[in-house]
Amino acid sequence: MASKKTYISTFILCSALGLFARPDSEHSFEAAVGSEEISNQTSASVDSIPNDSIENDIDYTYLDEFVITEHAKLVKSDGATLTYNVTEDPESASSNTLQILRKIPGVTVDAEDNVKVNGQSSFKILLNGREDPMLKGDIKTVLKSLPASTIKKIEVISEPGAKYDAEGVGGILNIVTDKSQTLTGYMTQIGAWINSYQVGGYVNARGKFNKVLLDANVSYNNGRPWKRTYNSDRTVENLDDSENYLLSSSSKSSSGWDYTGANLNMSWEPDTLNLFTVALNFGNNGWDSHGLERRFQQRRDMSTVWDLTRDADNKGRYLGVGGQLSYQHNFLRDDHNIVISYEYDFSKNNGNNDYTATYLSGEGTETPFSTQLSKNHSNSHIFQLDYSNKLSKRHLIEAGGKLYLTDNSSFSLPSFGESAANAVPSLELAMDMSQIKNLYALYGSYSGTFSKLNVTAGLRYEYTYMGVRYRLGEYPDFTSRLHDLVPNAAVSYNLASATSLRFAYQMRISRPSIYNINPYVNVLTPGQISYGNPDLKSEKGHLFSLVYSNYEGKFSGSAKLTYRYVNNGVNDVIFVRDGILNSTYANIGESHNAGIDLSGDWNITSDLRWSIYGSANYVHMRADSEMLHAHNQGWQGSFSTNLNYTLLSKWKFSGYGGLWTPWIDLQGKGTSTGYYYGIGASRDWLKDDALNIQISAGNFLTPRRTSNYEQINGNLILKNSFRYSQWNVGVSISFKFGGLTSSVKRTAASIEKEESQSGGGNKGAN
Repeated sequence: MASKKTYISTFILCSALGLFARPDSEHSFEAAVGSEEISNQTSASVDSIPNDSIENDIDYTYLDEFVITEHAKLVKSDGATLTYNVTEDPESASSNTLQILRKIPGVTVDAEDNVKVNGQSSFKILLNGREDPMLKGDIKTVLKSLPASTIKKIEVISEPGAKYDAEGVGGILNIVTDKSQTLTGYMTQIGAWINSYQVGGYVNARGKFNKVLLDANVSYNNGRPWKRTYNSDRTVENLDDSENYLLSSSSKSSSGWDYTGANLNMSWEPDTLNLFTVALNFGNNGWDSHGLERRFQQRRDMSTVWDLTRDADNKGRYLGVGGQLSYQHNFLRDDHNIVISYEYDFSKNNGNNDYTATYLSGEGTETPFSTQLSKNHSNSHIFQLDYSNKLSKRHLIEAGGKLYLTDNSSFSLPSFGESAANAVPSLELAMDMSQIKNLYALYGSYSGTFSKLNVTAGLRYEYTYMGVRYRLGEYPDFTSRLHDLVPNAAVSYNLASATSLRFAYQMRISRPSIYNINPYVNVLTPGQISYGNPDLKSEKGHLFSLVYSNYEGKFSGSAKLTYRYVNNGVNDVIFVRDGILNSTYANIGESHNAGIDLSGDWNITSDLRWSIYGSANYVHMRADSEMLHAHNQGWQGSFSTNLNYTLLSKWKFSGYGGLWTPWIDLQGKGTSTGYYYGIGASRDWLKDDALNIQISAGNFLTPRRTSNYEQINGNLILKNSFRYSQWNVGVSISFKFGGLTSSVKRTAASIEKEESQSGGGNKGAN
């Protein structure tokens, strides 16, 4: 039996932690056998206490060792930011980022891998609080290529505040990859995975040399060995035209990708007042798609106007490199600092689409072979200055400015011929353009605490200069200047230590992209043309929210009421002119969205946890212009749940699932309910849990799924049916060795708040 000294040591340690005073706390005690490490470390401090000072008539329980455990919550939200802890998801080791996004409250991913945040397709996506050139390409392919095993958490920031860019009506999606370690010296971790869609691996290494911390990561992902297959059917019915009454298409294709990424982070803290950081990144992402497509047009009497069958071969590659330098100076304390940073990003996105006709009849003028070469380049320079000063325990002010200089270029050249060997470029349809997009921003914000009341308010001004110059084609050069004032304000009342009520207003904008404004006419799709609108302006959205949150105790969660209003929304517009389907964009949308979000996290026991999330919202949209008269309205919602169980501290089991109702757009709506589900298991092995093995299976009972969409513009009816493979079974393994007590630091220019700090210059990220 343990000695009285051992008991006293244990009691003092527990009392210092405040555990005996909180019997309903999330902390738990687990008895273990065969070690006296804690008692040996603490008994020396109480040697002077006499044995007879202990009440002998109290019934005590003696422990050789106890372990204090606290499970990090899978989902946590304060109303402004929702955090999904990817490291707490047992499926993360064998999943890609796009698969994880399907589970995150407030994020939806449809059958064609299109991502929406808070119901909006316009949102900002960041990597570790910074823009990354890899995330400016084909975002669907990039997210499928990014392994979830390298991600720590994903933040859905609905209220970024004045400090961060106003871009993105839906808010900001911040992917945080940096992971803190708790060992000593150095750390290296390697991992590999294989599943139904991809195979890949990564190496992560960290080291500390005097006052310099280094972190390097290299990852590879390949989705080509088991290419995903897609089938789609599409019809466009024109009730006003009996000659070109029905345009139909059907296709079957398979696609794959490969991704190689690397990043290096370094921090140097010469003293507690100064911190220098360097971040370098590289990403190389390729994709290809091969398939067979049939397109035909019919009159109202079902006679054929033209009929075409062709092979489609599409491929491309995206390369992104970038770096950031930053310096932070603390004025004698961590919460009073200034940060100066510079970032450079370069990317190029090249692609080639080949179409070879195997059957052609009727009145169509299509040549047997057509191809389009595209080349896109981008250079960005970002200069930023941020100042933060906590004047007292109650008052915090922040101010700063940003200069964002971007130079983009885009080149497209179609060619036509009898075959690939004799295809002739069409210079009259070629396009060569350069785009300048410069952003100048200033911001200021205030946060104050008055007893249980917290107040924040901020204002951001952004001036945008955009211009396009055409080196080929009969298109006029143009420039556009945008002035945007973006306010935000919030008031929260602390009902208890971890319980609050919050009311907030946030304005967000969405600037048109080069693809939205480019008037170049794409004619490669038979019976259809598409082009941009150079007269587009910034879309503005206004969000009001009321949030109750409680993240204390075994059961925690939040309830959120929201109202979002968007005027001059950028919407897709389709119409038929001269028998040809036209697709473009216009600032003609107005939408009202009112909803409620409910989330809960229940630690049933120290080993069993259950989380749920549900949302429902009513949408009303309308457009009243010369281009389009339309309106749509209705309810839409989603539900998700996760169950996690830990057995004997080593085995971890999970089950998850979710569903969403058909979504609603200005001219269209989905017509089918989506869902997902899965199970997984993992176990840690060896000393310090150095080896981890995970297995998972998802959507295995229904390996293929069909998603339907319908869009109506007056007497024009578009219907689309999309079938794809969804099942996924995988296994992953990771091994780590060495140790490191400190993670690579960042200056306060980053969105992420540091969680492992040792010294000045590492705090105040928000």
